[in-house]
Amino acid sequence: MLSYQHEFHAGNHADVFKHSVLALALRALQRKDKPLRVLDIHAGSGSYDLRGPEAKKAGEHENGIVRVLAAGNPPAELAPYLASIRAANGGGAVLPTGPLRRYPGSPAIAHSLLRPADHLELMELHPRSLERLRRQFGREPRVHIHERDAFEGLAALLPPPERRGLVLVDPAYEIKEDFTRVAELLKICHKRFAGGVYLLWYPLIRHPLAERFPAKIRSTGIPDILQAELQVEAPGFAGMRGSGLCIVNPPYGLETELNRLLPWLWQVLKNDDRSGWRTAWLTEAR
Repeated sequence: MLSYQHEFHAGNHADVFKHSVLALALRALQRKDKPLRVLDIHAGSGSYDLRGPEAKKAGEHENGIVRVLAAGNPPAELAPYLASIRAANGGGAVLPTGPLRRYPGSPAIAHSLLRPADHLELMELHPRSLERLRRQFGREPRVHIHERDAFEGLAALLPPPERRGLVLVDPAYEIKEDFTRVAELLKICHKRFAGGVYLLWYPLIRHPLAERFPAKIRSTGIPDILQAELQVEAPGFAGMRGSGLCIVNPPYGLETELNRLLPWLWQVLKNDDRSGWRTAWLTEAR
């Protein structure tokens, strides 16, 4: 299915949560000098025009990244993410005055944080998104773009040459069977690259497969999986009330950093005091 368009949702609360954790995990891995590879297997368009008709129609960024930038006094854990926002809007030490123009998707966030020896693999099937990725990164030697189905093609890219890497798995879940497919993909890929860091994003919605997703990941038997969730709406909300990440092999110190980052994000992004945030270990390290 190629109908999903993230342009309508760019910069919303789920993006802020997912991308701030992505940036934090990547920086944690980069504490070691050895090069690494980031694999973004549902890459999308790379970056998004927040003044475009899709973003203006939905306006979801107004309750996401716009709130974050207006809040002031962000925690230090948000710095890598905010650096990516600045890079997408012309760079510099501060963001431009006036309304935010662009929101970086996960490819742009990862790319802005790459070191000279790091590499980025992008997988995408949507023709328009693929065209935008090639226009943005096609001449960048550290970025490798694949017109390939993520569920079929990821295993072929593992293990990466560096033997160090981070894999972001965040399908739109328009096809609800993707909740099951993500768990199966993790089992396959973990056998090939057991030492990799995997970020498995999922929406918090009222659907049996979504509600059972963390338990499905736990049942893989894979050790060292940290769960993080950020809810902005109360339980029972009809739409997406928040989102979560199952983090396989979280870098050292990431749990502590999340426990400082998530309370701040919740205070800024919540729409209902009955919502909340949490971190918990799905499976312990061996």
